[in-house]
Amino acid sequence: MTLTRVAQHAGVSASTVSRYLRGQLNVQPVTAARIDAAVSELGYHPPTPPPTTPATTGTGLVSLVLPDLVNPFFAQLADAFAAAAAARDIPLLLGVSGRHAERGARLHRLLSAAHSVEGLIYVGMRRTNEDVDRAIDEGLPVVIMDEELDLADGREVDTITVDNYGGAYQATSYLVQLGHRAIAHVAGPEELSTTQERKRGYLDAIRDAGLDPAAQLVLHGPYTEQFGASTFPYLHRAGSAPTAVFVGSDIAAVGMLAAAELHGLRIPDDLSLVACDGIRVGQWLRPKLTTLEQPTAELAAAALDALTARMAGNGGNLRKVLPLQLVVRGSAAPPNHPATGA
Repeated sequence: MTLTRVAQHAGVSASTVSRYLRGQLNVQPVTAARIDAAVSELGYHPPTPPPTTPATTGTGLVSLVLPDLVNPFFAQLADAFAAAAAARDIPLLLGVSGRHAERGARLHRLLSAAHSVEGLIYVGMRRTNEDVDRAIDEGLPVVIMDEELDLADGREVDTITVDNYGGAYQATSYLVQLGHRAIAHVAGPEELSTTQERKRGYLDAIRDAGLDPAAQLVLHGPYTEQFGASTFPYLHRAGSAPTAVFVGSDIAAVGMLAAAELHGLRIPDDLSLVACDGIRVGQWLRPKLTTLEQPTAELAAAALDALTARMAGNGGNLRKVLPLQLVVRGSAAPPNHPATGA
């Protein structure tokens, strides 16, 4: 008899059963009754954890779930979490959920298979996730990062994110200060919180500069280099072609840098780019990418601090917003004036 069978019989996750039986989780009476009944009916006897398991270290296993590792930002974030977890002696399990809804069930399988997972840090690319909802309802401590989730009333999580609005406002204002007046925005998927906040910051900066938002071009698509590379025909069709673009993600800007020459454009001579995320490869591109840098080390530390506090019973609907830093390099310059540096 396995703990997974008990969890299936009780209709909860294996991690919930594991933590409940070890006295590390308080669940609703109805859930406790289902677990107790499953244990009794199936004759399950919880094993005594050996001295080398995470249960004896004082900090249980934490799972970090990312949409993918193709986007260098998520790989960079995973690296920051690995370093922060090692410094705190926290065992860390990395899971990849996939970007698309049909692959979202991977998260449920991960949490069901990992019996000793005692906390979840979730980074997603959708506004809803039933598996995260279920994990919260079952008492698993959860921290949401980057993209915000729409949760039903009564569900409590901690949220760690960055000031996407302020960063976008700063990046767009920088392009205005350089002298640009036709500034397009290559944005992410419309439903995502990062997209909405970055677009809001961009539009407010356009308005505050005395420019007409209706005269600017906004394109929505996935955070991929393929989408970035595909934007040039639309930029050329804009009537009055923009001289600058605020790009909602570095990876889309990488695609634009790679495809610009195919469309007869030089960056930044003909088109300036400012992007967002601060992936390391940006400093090795030609020209080097001007970007809003995300504080990945601080994000990882804040998320782990929030999760360990919640695991200890001390958390409570924390919302932490960290600043983005504009890193000026060579992909943006005044219009019609070539940049002097790489």
